[in-house]
Amino acid sequence: MHELPETIAVDVVLLPPGPIMDMAISANRTLLAGNPDGGIRLDREGCLPHISAAMFPARREDLPEIAAKVERITQHCSPMALTIDAVAKHRKNAGKTVSTFHILRGEILQLFHKTVMNKMTPYQAPSTGPSLFSGEASAPSVDCLARFPKTSAYERYSPHITLGFGDLPEIIPGIDFPIRFEVTKAALCHLGSHCTCRRVLATFDLGLRAHSSRSGAAGRR
Repeated sequence: MHELPETIAVDVVLLPPGPIMDMAISANRTLLAGNPDGGIRLDREGCLPHISAAMFPARREDLPEIAAKVERITQHCSPMALTIDAVAKHRKNAGKTVSTFHILRGEILQLFHKTVMNKMTPYQAPSTGPSLFSGEASAPSVDCLARFPKTSAYERYSPHITLGFGDLPEIIPGIDFPIRFEVTKAALCHLGSHCTCRRVLATFDLGLRAHSSRSGAAGRR
């Protein structure tokens, strides 16, 4: 069992289905083969491939109410048909390249993001630095969290699945774009370094009632 800090870095995310998670993990391993110290090692337990919808600092005492708000949103949201159309690459601080699976921003996905952002705004707490995160976190991670509403939200929202540090080939053997898949689950996660999803606090089935994760962290003080 883990004790949560008084203020934590959280992310409301969509969880891709198993085959897409495995594809992302495989691409991450390709990146790590060329950069063993890449810092992001995806897996299905402690570093989940995900599609962020809203990242922000939140008070621990607000987590049950935040989870309830996300539940109400997901209850009115049907499973989403999404499309990965390409590998995208972004230059980060210190000249590092981050590779992602770029996801087309369809109307339903944009509406979900906008709705979550609007409902979560009242719960955004002041940042307390690296202590917000699960485990150690770098200064760029803290900065990314703080800048999300201004640089990555609303009209600037660019949905993606982060694959890791490095220059992933745009043509990957065994992967043919576009890749279409259906998302049926969302989650509230505690972020770790590089804004990875380290711990699931609650999970939600789109269109159905939410249920807490095995840790029950969202309801624990």
